Amino acid sequence: MIMQNYSMNKKGKNSFGLFDRDMKTLQDIFKKYPDVKNVFVFGSRAKGTYKQGSDIDLAIMNEGVQDTFIRKMKSDFEDSSLPYTVDLVNYPTLKHPELKNHIDMVGVPLFQK
Repeated sequence: MIMQNYSMNKKGKNSFGLFDRDMKTLQDIFKKYPDVKNVFVFGSRAKGTYKQGSDIDLAIMNEGVQDTFIRKMKSDFEDSSLPYTVDLVNYPTLKHPELKNHIDMVGVPLFQK
């Protein structure tokens, strides 16, 4: 389920700058992959510094998600109706300490099963 810890602004967007339909698209894609249990949003959308057209940075936080599923999910995002680029990382296998630290500092739960 999509976490409900966000508020909507006057334009109908949540604190991540996404419409409900965008959140539904994300949720529908996450639901296709049973191994995906916990997803955080990070970067400008988590910090609230996003601009129109900013990408969506997502991190799969739980163990056990194979890279083949990550590639399939990336393809699903590209083929979706989302008007944004989605950057998806597998947190447990990240080899970049700076990126892990950034996710630890600003990451916000987006999806949890």
